[in-house]
Amino acid sequence: MRTTFRARQPYADILLEIAQNFPCQSKVRPLRFIEKMKKNQGSIAALTGLGLGEDGLERKNPVIVGLGDSVTAGHFESLLPRDEEKLKTVIVNAMADMAAGKPAEPIEVTDPRESYLEKFRYLLIDKYERTSVSVINSGIAGDNLKQMSDRSTRDVIRYRPDLVLINGSLNWDIGMGTAQVYRNILEDLVDRIKSETEADIILLTPNGDLPNTLFGDKDAPMPTTLERVKVIREVAEERQVSLADVYAVWEAARDEGCPWEELLANGVNHPGVEGHEAYAITLMKLME
Repeated sequence: MRTTFRARQPYADILLEIAQNFPCQSKVRPLRFIEKMKKNQGSIAALTGLGLGEDGLERKNPVIVGLGDSVTAGHFESLLPRDEEKLKTVIVNAMADMAAGKPAEPIEVTDPRESYLEKFRYLLIDKYERTSVSVINSGIAGDNLKQMSDRSTRDVIRYRPDLVLINGSLNWDIGMGTAQVYRNILEDLVDRIKSETEADIILLTPNGDLPNTLFGDKDAPMPTTLERVKVIREVAEERQVSLADVYAVWEAARDEGCPWEELLANGVNHPGVEGHEAYAITLMKLME
């Protein structure tokens, strides 16, 4: 289903201009991945004289795995009605459909074609024109970092990736644990990927998010996202992995008069198309 949400002007241009001009915040670059993109020319070994790989096979394309939640998966605007009675009807009908083994009506737009992973892949193809690159989208809507860590062997490590993106901060709340609990999970996940693969790792801070008032809760608590943003920045430095500081870009856009409400497709935490473009631009700064 195609997303139809677009940020209004001048807000879309403010975000993208800031993303383009925002300096890379990372002290570490994914150098092994960059070298693989440069050297992997997608040519047949028998014709180039470069030889086969250690396994006797043609070299594989560089592989990127994106581990994340609904933002990584490519979810956009909500399709749920705001009216409470209509919402109850939708939920009852959805439960009835599932009980009958029927597919339930979608509750939000899913358009992975517009996700930052796809936009990042196309930017890489523009920069490194001699090789293809494979991207595996391991984003699952609703997942938090603990769930991502639990499925990391299945959804990341088994693919023998060359680059792993970890974007897992938005679906966390105090009921899941403190910022220290979050840090422990993130450190363990980074260490495990480092020890079990040869992949470079990029930690992403998230886009900005707002209180969840989708169901009419005007007193919804403010998100605690900034606590985890701080942890992500610190872990990237301590573990010497790359950082794509998307949150800093969104903060700069807000400082320039761009309300986050204008950029979020669901009004809570799903960036629109322009937000995903800002993600991809921020990732590409690490390739410079």
